[in-house]
Amino acid sequence: MMRNLLIARVMFRGQKVCLMTSHFESCKANSEERMRQFKAVIKRMSVAPDDVTVLFGGDTNLRDYEVATVGMPEGICDLWEQLGEPEKCRYTWDTWANTNKEMRFKNRLRFDRVYLRRAVSDGVPLVEPHSMTLVGLEKLRCGRYTSDHWGIYCTFSFK
Repeated sequence: MMRNLLIARVMFRGQKVCLMTSHFESCKANSEERMRQFKAVIKRMSVAPDDVTVLFGGDTNLRDYEVATVGMPEGICDLWEQLGEPEKCRYTWDTWANTNKEMRFKNRLRFDRVYLRRAVSDGVPLVEPHSMTLVGLEKLRCGRYTSDHWGIYCTFSFK
């Protein structure tokens, strides 16, 4: 499906931050390709310099078993898990609540995810996630939602 990994390197309050996003392969049948894409992202996050904080967020379409199959390396965390798996943020694709797509079967899945790899160099501020919430839960005046997925809004602090 010609997917790409978009990367922006920014400086925030003196901290080097690498922001990454992608839209992984859709549909259950494309599991192998999606896991290949996830491995590529994990590798890029892992090889970033030690003085850089890396955040990846996007519509991964990942299923939990795919993440388990690929495995999460030490030093990279899933923000939803890091924040105690808040139930209100579990399902980012929810065809019970979001009526933008007509589906024969109703589904609730955590397709959209945010991953963090903290900088580990001495003297570099430590990034700590504080909160996560879903956005886009209100219908627009036209009676539709902004997307068929809910967005994720996260807050962080630098220590």
